[in-house]
Amino acid sequence: MKEKTLHPVYMKDFKCIGPECEDTCCASWTISIDKKSYKKYKKIANPSFQKKFKEGIKRIKDSNNSNENYYAKMKLDEKSQCSFLTDDKLCGIQQQFGESYLCHTCSVYPRIINKLDDNIEKSGTVSCPEIARLALLNKEGIQFEIIEVDKPYQKYNGELQSNDFKLNSLEHNYWNIRFFIIEILQERSIKLWERLLYIGLFVQKIQSENYTTKSELNNLISTFKYNLVNSNVSDLFKQIPVNMETQYKILKLIAEARQIEGINHPKFQKHYNDFLKGISYSSSRHDSENLQDYKEALRFYLEIEREIEYIFENYLVNYVFQTMFPLNTDGNYMREYSYLILHYVLIRLHLVGIKANLEGNFNEYEIVSFIQSFSRNVGHNKGYLQKVYKFLEENSLNNLGSYTILLKN
Repeated sequence: MKEKTLHPVYMKDFKCIGPECEDTCCASWTISIDKKSYKKYKKIANPSFQKKFKEGIKRIKDSNNSNENYYAKMKLDEKSQCSFLTDDKLCGIQQQFGESYLCHTCSVYPRIINKLDDNIEKSGTVSCPEIARLALLNKEGIQFEIIEVDKPYQKYNGELQSNDFKLNSLEHNYWNIRFFIIEILQERSIKLWERLLYIGLFVQKIQSENYTTKSELNNLISTFKYNLVNSNVSDLFKQIPVNMETQYKILKLIAEARQIEGINHPKFQKHYNDFLKGISYSSSRHDSENLQDYKEALRFYLEIEREIEYIFENYLVNYVFQTMFPLNTDGNYMREYSYLILHYVLIRLHLVGIKANLEGNFNEYEIVSFIQSFSRNVGHNKGYLQKVYKFLEENSLNNLGSYTILLKN
């Protein structure tokens, strides 16, 4: 049975490049194994495989064995690689037994599969280098299309049945709201930071108002759509001051993190060191000196920012689509907006330093290389993002006014 699937067009061109990949997904992070695959591996009547199975896979035991998707995990070797990875960088399990023996994690990654009502949505995570290149380097922006696939999906990263919610809720109207947010992100007549703030105004309005009917919510969407096209959105943010000191506080939090939440991936460490060198940061110097060097690095970055905004736009569109932004389980949409802003601000802050350090060698491929590494090592690290969000919360900076100061340069 064929299944209709909505996906970004770049997914048509994706093919795993296997041993040619510069940052294999078979190393340096947790590779979870679902219960069904674990049981299948345990039944394989092959002595050499069973020896490797016992040595290379660890059963995860919780109090009630409730998480069937995180039933076991691959043990990593001294090189932090999956023990089933062959010398030619291919999967030993797939080589020996075929694709059907891959666990769910390995068979799906880097794809993200969501279900919205009866519609399947598939995209790719930019933590994969090949997806990062395909998704981010398209100057025309990310486009979507509906295709038919033969293989039905059994598990989803996210799922929403809109009819389970009230007619006037964001969830019930999610299809229109999400694609309007993507429409804002792709409105290139205004600067990207202004688009992000406009999304913040929109999400905050939905969060704060108690809409009693579906038509009231639709009227809100129509009003924001009309103003996006027919009003000068930039005028909304002209009077907001630039506050470099607040930006620097967050930069300092990043710089002094050193080994960010235990991240020691070589590729990310290289980018991180380039960042520190580029802004000449040192904890032994006075804040005013560090701030001055950051301002100088930022000045050079701003000279080329408009040329590379399309890369950030593509990153954010992909993020909104695959995370089902701004949904979450407790209805706190502004918190999800905070995480969206954190992704943008943290990537941008790092690139300011990386550009200053690389100078003439800074190009689109270096940008994509960093974003891929960031997505893999920070974007997948909820602990670090929560740490930065907590910093904002403790300093009363987790609000739209503060994000405006963070975004405007």
